[in-house]
Amino acid sequence: MTHARPRASLLFAGLLSFAAPAAAQEEPPAPTPPPSEIANEYRVTAFPNYPFTEKLSGMGYVGYVAKPDADYGSLYLGSGVFYRAHKHVQLWAVLIGVWTDQDQPDKSNTLELRPFTGVKFMGMNGKKWSYYNWTRYELRFTETRNTGDWTLVHRIRNQSRIDFPLTSLDNAWTPKTFYAWTDIEPIWRSDTGKVDPLRWRTGIGYIAHPRLIVEFQYYAQYTRPESGLKYTDNIFRLNFKWMTKRGLLPHLAIRSLLDGSIDD
Repeated sequence: MTHARPRASLLFAGLLSFAAPAAAQEEPPAPTPPPSEIANEYRVTAFPNYPFTEKLSGMGYVGYVAKPDADYGSLYLGSGVFYRAHKHVQLWAVLIGVWTDQDQPDKSNTLELRPFTGVKFMGMNGKKWSYYNWTRYELRFTETRNTGDWTLVHRIRNQSRIDFPLTSLDNAWTPKTFYAWTDIEPIWRSDTGKVDPLRWRTGIGYIAHPRLIVEFQYYAQYTRPESGLKYTDNIFRLNFKWMTKRGLLPHLAIRSLLDGSIDD
């Protein structure tokens, strides 16, 4: 009886040592994480600004968009005017052309003409925080270059934004200072009758000179790849805003540059 227990213990230990590798081999491998569904997009945009009078200004739009995850790039070129109907109200009319070059052989290049008009309501509080709400009606005429067919989509965009200086109240909105902002913009489109996309933006700007501002923006974009809105895109953007006519309305230069650009 005294020898049975050690023998039984040795037998049990041997069975455990034999079964452990087998159990380890039968354990399923860790699942491979799915590829990221969030696409990255990169933009560089220049906004020349040229005030004609105290109330009427012209603006230009030159931009390039690269989206490696979708294998395409786009060139933007546009021009327009905005009119200060009141201290807190601007009226806009702009035409933008967009050429998109597809790197995928099964997809066609496209040419888009995008006119829009809109009204912007603006203000500033005692802390010199600037804010606006901008509603615009936009037409998107798009030609599929392979077939020559044109499509038309109507869009209504509403952007609400707050800009705040990152400096003292006395130095707010002056050269050599920084500022930041955040905004949200739902975009309704006629072909689906739904909001698509929805964009949330934030960024930081630097007033390098009374006639030059540099901005970095980040967008989180939500689209409808299937049904409901889904976070699908990161957009990184570098903006350059400059006054093209030196000495013209210098007291309005910085404010005109801040107001005279487009988030598109």
